Amino acid sequence: MKRLIAAFVLFAAPLSAQASPQLASEWGHRAANLHAETTDLITAIDTGAQLDVTLQFLIDIERFSSTATKLGTWIDTSEGAQDLGCIFRGMAAEGQLQLETLDTAADLTKSREALRRLATMFADAELIALASTRRSAMPNSATTAQAQSCPASAASAFAALH
Repeated sequence: MKRLIAAFVLFAAPLSAQASPQLASEWGHRAANLHAETTDLITAIDTGAQLDVTLQFLIDIERFSSTATKLGTWIDTSEGAQDLGCIFRGMAAEGQLQLETLDTAADLTKSREALRRLATMFADAELIALASTRRSAMPNSATTAQAQSCPASAASAFAALH
């Protein structure tokens, strides 16, 4: 299922998309929508309704993660704030992790936990998007090599949000 989603996202994504303050803003707005959808799914579990995780919801998480990766690279190449690049990469990794968890969850408890983590991340993403559009014009005192120092620890970058 995940391969199908990845193939669809790559096909549907514009090939010439460049990361920018506008893309960061759009990503933040999409995060707000995903937050609402995710909390609706959590409510469905909590009220005993049937959990209906749609293919479109899963595709949107994949797109969210892909865009977060692009935004992390944009921050690095524009010599933006190093912490934002790390946070974007952490969110991309967390989105992929929770997507996989949703895809393989054996019970509603695991699904609910993955959805809770996604809801928290989407709420945080709204703030990160706003910060990146405001701070993108502010140069980072770190060099590009230093800005690239966190890709191996994306989970640590996301953990720093909490």
